[in-house]
Amino acid sequence: MTAAATLVLTACNGGGDEVDVDPDPDGPDQTLGEPGEGGEETGEPGASGGEFTIYNCEPQNLQTGSSSEVCGSKVLEQLYSGLTSIDYDSGEVVGVVASDWETEDAQNWTFTLRDDFTFHNGDPVTAQTFVDTWNWIVNPDNGQTQEAFFDKIEGYQEVADGEATEMSGLSAPDDTTLEITLSEPFSPFPAQLSYTAFYPLPEVAFEDIAAFQEAPIGNGRYQMDGEWVHNVEIAMTRYEDWPGDEPGLADRVVWKIYSDVNTAYLDVQAGSLDILDGIPPERLATVDQEFPDQYQEDQTSSFTYLGFPLYQEEFQDPDIRHALSMAIDRQTIIDTIFNGAREPATGVIPPVLPEYRGDACNYCDFDAETARQMYEDAGGPSELTIYFNSGAGHEEWTEAVANMWQQNLPIDSISFESLEFAQYLDLHDEEVITGPYRLGWVLSYPSPQYAMEPLYSTGADSNYARYSNEEFDNLIDQANAEADEDAAAELYQQAEDILLEDMPVIPMWYETRTTVHSTNVDNIVVDPRTFVRVEQVEVTSG
Repeated sequence: MTAAATLVLTACNGGGDEVDVDPDPDGPDQTLGEPGEGGEETGEPGASGGEFTIYNCEPQNLQTGSSSEVCGSKVLEQLYSGLTSIDYDSGEVVGVVASDWETEDAQNWTFTLRDDFTFHNGDPVTAQTFVDTWNWIVNPDNGQTQEAFFDKIEGYQEVADGEATEMSGLSAPDDTTLEITLSEPFSPFPAQLSYTAFYPLPEVAFEDIAAFQEAPIGNGRYQMDGEWVHNVEIAMTRYEDWPGDEPGLADRVVWKIYSDVNTAYLDVQAGSLDILDGIPPERLATVDQEFPDQYQEDQTSSFTYLGFPLYQEEFQDPDIRHALSMAIDRQTIIDTIFNGAREPATGVIPPVLPEYRGDACNYCDFDAETARQMYEDAGGPSELTIYFNSGAGHEEWTEAVANMWQQNLPIDSISFESLEFAQYLDLHDEEVITGPYRLGWVLSYPSPQYAMEPLYSTGADSNYARYSNEEFDNLIDQANAEADEDAAAELYQQAEDILLEDMPVIPMWYETRTTVHSTNVDNIVVDPRTFVRVEQVEVTSG
């Protein structure tokens, strides 16, 4: 489609899926040498029982070392348990497979593991399991896309370069002791270990990862019930030998896969789907009438942006990017399309983190006159193609942005390219995107480090803009090594200032997520990552 010259701000389909993850109002626990709580009690089987269905989009894959988007991460989080997790009530890092950990300098870490976690095939989960898994992920022969998350472990580069098979910073003196030496101090390390890429894998996974991901064998609360039925469903049952603190309440969970979130919404209305998080924008105005007792709104870390392929010549000048940002009236789009259920972005650090600033961005306020002059002076392109993933509610607002650009800037025509999410991410990996593109980010763990480093640091896997700034990278490194939380926060904010001046992405908005559910379920908790706490869902009917 081609954008019309006038504003089109009618309702559209919605939902949303972001390249991975979430916030926390209190921020992460970065106290060095102080373990999180949890991991000490043996969980009781869930009391609720029963089965429920929940919306999902088709995952790009179900490989822990290659999963960078929410569709797969939601599923993997139930199939696996990592060393740590985040308690979203307290904002603290808590132990799961790890019972505690200690460090004197944020560089040398010792984790003590529980001895009662097993994979769903009965294999024990030991310290050596983590050593083997992480070395395997970093090994380039295995083609895992999230290997860069291990780049702070000593010896990473040698393995990544194919010069070694084991990272020198990893050792397992015994089954319950994991020693990790980082190449530099990194205070958020326990929080980072809660991320999907750090989950343990059983030995069978290494034999054929492509076959393994069709029915992954994890060590989490739930285990696969059959194989992944692509574009249809992923079913799982509770793993009764899971020894953690909060086993799942339901006996069985079925992730129903949709290519169009509107269809999912209608299915909840019809009673054939129990939970839909992220409803279509066009439903926001009437959801309180259509689901008077079965809807809720939750503040999240979900951050939507329009990125620029900086490998394209026409987007090299930052003033072109500034002008495109200032030519967008975010509040009008939010009010008209999202019924107010978004907050205009003022930076890349979301308001759920204490490091958020409401006045961080100099180029996020709508100023059509300045934008036009700046765009003309910089020689911005007269034709654009906007990219987005289809079926998730992004059609209407991207069209509204296009109309604003054509109305406020000397742009003659704008076209659109859209694909289903998994295929869309492949386009980014292959660097074939030629114009502004829609993506989002939710925090897998509550840290400004995670809000920026994976997306904008030089060479990061999710840095689809291919942005690179040495000063930004250095500030992130300094903040990561800083044990004092206030000093670290200031450094992260300085890094954000550089980012907003360079503007490799246009910050659009932060999401308040609206979730609807059937009368078959209750106790729907949505965490700052936009993840429904599946393990807490209660089935209320047989």
